[in-house]
Amino acid sequence: MKKLYTNEFFYDGIKLLKDRRYIDALDSIKTAIKTSGYEDADKIPATYLSYLGLATALAEKKYRAGALICENAIKKEFYNPLFYLNLGKVYAAGGYKLKAIEAFNKGLQIDGSYDEIINELKKMGIRRRPIVPFLTRTHALNKHLGLLLYKNL
Repeated sequence: MKKLYTNEFFYDGIKLLKDRRYIDALDSIKTAIKTSGYEDADKIPATYLSYLGLATALAEKKYRAGALICENAIKKEFYNPLFYLNLGKVYAAGGYKLKAIEAFNKGLQIDGSYDEIINELKKMGIRRRPIVPFLTRTHALNKHLGLLLYKNL
């Protein structure tokens, strides 16, 4: 029963982040961690850490602290593209565009069709390289190959 209660706080925190209610989201995620009984920071699940880092950065404008928390989540589960998405969002919010792009690209190396990362890159104005790099982006071959290739990912 305690576990279900804790998960409700955590998922409420994620929903509040999406609704841009950052302070409430941070409070909810912190409550989820406290009620879970994690006395040692090393025992906190990587997913909780990743969202805690994102919420900390967005709610308190502590971008470096948020990035460090997200990086700890990545150390636990380096293969999860969601964690790179959250880290990239922290960097983007803090104005570190190049670091954000680097984090997003690492996430795409794990899952090349991760829609949320692709959407974040599009928001930043970043596009993938043309399929045939020596032709212009607007060349018909690049357009058609790009459509075929990226729709099938």
